[in-house]
Amino acid sequence: MHKIFLTLIFLSALSWADDHTISVLDFTGEGIHEEELRLLSEQFRIELLKMDTLRVMDYEDMILILETSGYESPSCNTVSCAVIASMLLDQEWLASAHIAKIGDVFVIEARLFDSHTGRVINVATYDHELSLEGLQTRGMHNLAEILLSTRVPMEVHQRQNLLYIKTKPSGAMVRVGKDTLSGNTPMALDRVLVESRPIIILKNGFQPFIVKQLPEDISDILYIELQHLVPQIGHLSFADPAPEGLVIVSSDGDDRFLVEEGAIEFNELDAGQYHLESGDFIIHKGEFRIRHRRTTQIDPDIYRISDIEKERDGYKLKRNLMIGVLSITVGYRGYLYFESEKIYDQYGSKIEEGDSRHQKIEELDKQKPIFDGLSIAMVFPIIYYHAKYLQMERWLNQ
Repeated sequence: MHKIFLTLIFLSALSWADDHTISVLDFTGEGIHEEELRLLSEQFRIELLKMDTLRVMDYEDMILILETSGYESPSCNTVSCAVIASMLLDQEWLASAHIAKIGDVFVIEARLFDSHTGRVINVATYDHELSLEGLQTRGMHNLAEILLSTRVPMEVHQRQNLLYIKTKPSGAMVRVGKDTLSGNTPMALDRVLVESRPIIILKNGFQPFIVKQLPEDISDILYIELQHLVPQIGHLSFADPAPEGLVIVSSDGDDRFLVEEGAIEFNELDAGQYHLESGDFIIHKGEFRIRHRRTTQIDPDIYRISDIEKERDGYKLKRNLMIGVLSITVGYRGYLYFESEKIYDQYGSKIEEGDSRHQKIEELDKQKPIFDGLSIAMVFPIIYYHAKYLQMERWLNQ
């Protein structure tokens, strides 16, 4: 028993071996209420908890440690404050974010810190154009994915003098002085070798970007958003008026645009791949590409979720009714068989009743093909209704 207990402990330790620990400070912001920032921070922690390899520090434990260390609140407005907090909390990583509401757009900048070195190991920017409720659900999910799934390689921040260059879009060339480096962004460079030399980022179709100043030593990351030489803008046209709550989403999920209800066009989208989303509708054929100076016309199949649920339940009811009818026909067909066998067994008991028994058998035999046909006929609608039911279920689970 003692050996089994030790084995369980060992296996449990193995299961946690690859997990990462992380603490999340309350978000800071501009133009957004403090309570709303707290709720967004809480939802962000929940999204991190859904990731298989992350263990999120308990919020109350975090507050206790920070208050004991003199912090008035579990949030930071400066990088230096977050660095100190990350070391105090003693988790592997610390995440912080600042949200600014500019017009109808929520602009988010999030940072991921290595708590052991105090260095910034990832920076994520995310713009959200939907409601605050949408920011709290899909927005926090997207932010968690962006911040954690595109982390800087571990060797970058484990070595002291590496600089990690990320560009949007990726795949840009890097020229240091007169030398064009092999490979494309994202890439890691030796800070000492490039610190006193001009750095130029080059990509076809985009303006060259000159790095005028390297980030402070506290950060390993240089994030650059390249600009098109000529803005690559196209337009979108709908075959039918757009329903309420339709959203245009870029392929990377960074850009989201709410379509006005009843609109038949949406102008000035950056060239690229997009798809349609909605919380109230199921959308098929909703993927499209915007091309420069062209209008892309789409005719998506849009189904209201409540209608699909009713249709699914209807197919389920019809399928079950057909199964019930099939059960009756199969049951009665079994009755005919056993009744015939019963009469056959009685042939030898009373010879004078042989004719009447033979007549009963013939009557029973005449009914058998009818119910055989009915049973077979029931199978096809059952298969059809069940297939439609499964199709509706797949749509709803997408």
